[in-house]
Amino acid sequence: MGFKNSTTTFAQSWGSTQGRLLRVEVLVLFSALIWILIELLGSRRRRHSHGFFRFFVWMVYTLFTVLGPYTIGLLQDGPFRDQTFVLWGTILLLIQGPGLCRDGPDSLSVYSIHDIEQRKRTLVQHVVILTYRKSGVLCNVSKKGGLLKQSKVVADYMMIEHEQIPPDVTPNPQTMEGYKYIFHGEEEVASLLPTAPEYRVGFKEETRTRFSVLMFQRRVFRKCTTIDSVWRWIKSQSILTEEDVEIAKDVALSSLFKLMKRRLCVYRIGEAGLTKTLDFVLQRLISEEGNYVRAFRVIEMELAFLYDFLYTRFDMKSYMYKGFGFYFVVVTVTVWNIISGAFSRHYHRSNLEQRVHGTDVIHWVTIVLLIIVLALSLLPATLDRRWHIVVVVDIRNPSFLQATGWTRNFSIVKHQAKNYWQRAIGQYSLLLNFDYHQWNMLTRLSLGLVEATREGQKAGKKIMLTDEIIERVLSAFKESNGQLQDGQSALARNQLLSRFSWACTLPTHIHKILVWHIGTTIAMDEHPVPRTGDQHVAKTLSDYCAYLGAFVPDMLPGHGYDTQRIFDAVIMEAQDGLTGCDTLSRRCGMLMEGFLLSGSSCTILQLGGRLGRELRGVVPEAQRWKVLADFWAEFILFLAPASNVEIHAEKLAAGGEFMTHLWALLTQAGILERPSTTDGVGGGNNGAPTHDSPV
Repeated sequence: MGFKNSTTTFAQSWGSTQGRLLRVEVLVLFSALIWILIELLGSRRRRHSHGFFRFFVWMVYTLFTVLGPYTIGLLQDGPFRDQTFVLWGTILLLIQGPGLCRDGPDSLSVYSIHDIEQRKRTLVQHVVILTYRKSGVLCNVSKKGGLLKQSKVVADYMMIEHEQIPPDVTPNPQTMEGYKYIFHGEEEVASLLPTAPEYRVGFKEETRTRFSVLMFQRRVFRKCTTIDSVWRWIKSQSILTEEDVEIAKDVALSSLFKLMKRRLCVYRIGEAGLTKTLDFVLQRLISEEGNYVRAFRVIEMELAFLYDFLYTRFDMKSYMYKGFGFYFVVVTVTVWNIISGAFSRHYHRSNLEQRVHGTDVIHWVTIVLLIIVLALSLLPATLDRRWHIVVVVDIRNPSFLQATGWTRNFSIVKHQAKNYWQRAIGQYSLLLNFDYHQWNMLTRLSLGLVEATREGQKAGKKIMLTDEIIERVLSAFKESNGQLQDGQSALARNQLLSRFSWACTLPTHIHKILVWHIGTTIAMDEHPVPRTGDQHVAKTLSDYCAYLGAFVPDMLPGHGYDTQRIFDAVIMEAQDGLTGCDTLSRRCGMLMEGFLLSGSSCTILQLGGRLGRELRGVVPEAQRWKVLADFWAEFILFLAPASNVEIHAEKLAAGGEFMTHLWALLTQAGILERPSTTDGVGGGNNGAPTHDSPV
């Protein structure tokens, strides 16, 4: 009876007017807390790929979208009235949309580029207050509204960009003279209709002067700005230190992510195949001084801009008005209260007063909400710092530059440069984890909503991407003068091509990846891997390529499903042929001896065993690590060009991939596909398509 009486008493208290008011106050504050979490987690999604983190972010967002409307309903349905409740409801309604959040809560629900198309639902939800202010922004960041329209302008212009350069000007990637790439303004030109005979946007007559080198023009509403004029303006600013100038140049280069957006729309890449396009990477990004890490950071920042466009509600126009966010809320709330009559003497109020130790709880809840709105509306963010530099460079007004404290942004951007992405690469060892079995109970309980883990699909601990690995891969690209090699060149430099040419002429790319991965694993068996050096580079890149084959097959050449099926077949072969070998050394030993149950002599496992045996028996240990490091650094670049562009875009919302960064670098160099090879599995025309290539 005691428990029943307690339950009855609690239910009565919970349903009383006092209890309902307490419930509303808790939910209002809890909604504000969740809003803070959304603000903090929004820009961190691209730096974390852990499954639990992604699930937590999704859960927070789901709770946020449900809790807000429910709390507003309690405010409307309650037996109590107070003018501050209208203020509470207005703030809850505002934070449900993209009005105050830097990234916008709706960006958290986006896990693929197709989810961007939910803009219509968002507009309906906030039609009362935010339709006029945000409809243009939501349309611009949607795929159909902004991605296609703006990318079409860039694609048409880049088809004739090289024609805009005077005959007496030789493109110089060091000074960016002769590089009239669009820096900003394509959204203005997108309103123009295409003209005959080719029906492209008419740059020659309508916008020719706006693409000229009027670098000191202070009109804010210019049509388009080109990168060469931006660089000249940056160099002319005496208030910038030499280090600030270099950072500003890097930010300006990274804003060329709009050139990459064309690949998402399957537009032709007009500059691909031009000498100056390749020189832009080899002589500008990867300078003669071997500044490989800095070049990689430019690519990281470029992909961060692409992430902002695809997965947030943030754009340059919204940033320019960001400082008015809080004042917009104040004006909106005031008008709302006037219209609703909340300030009227006849507004109905309850005589209910809620005080705790003499303190009016309702007033304090209101104060806390306003403080949160003010703090989060004006809180600076790293994303804003990057965009702030771009905005100021585009406006190019010295007085505005000094008034906004532009120079303070450079130290912040430099300090946060390594935090744009998680800088960790996945690892997988086939010989170590082929016997992994997963019950997939969560898959069954969720009725398939959680994807099942396949046999042998157990990822190793992620490895931090070190500067040494970056330098090794990019230096291989520069030393080859931008020509992609499939590993045979690395073997030739080490006088081993004739010995291992058989391992480079396999049926498919996944054959080659797994054979060399198994061979690398065997060659390194019983040898501790240091944290630096050739051995570390070789093992990390080998396990990363195997990781892509196991978990991200669509990022590798060939059809993703075919890659997955071959991987599954090799796992089954290993489970059948290596039964009873409970250590990695015993498994490597059995493969080296060639003892497998299968009667075939050309399985991937057996070929890998042969390669490992020859690496250990023929190549001296000191040279072995160098050969493998050179091979994998060259081979991973060869694998980077991909026709499946969407997989790279989708992985941006899951922490990013090292392969995506390499893909972006090659895109900037005009290399869209891999060259033909003697094994018949390549394709292309020396790595750069002609102007007739579709993408």
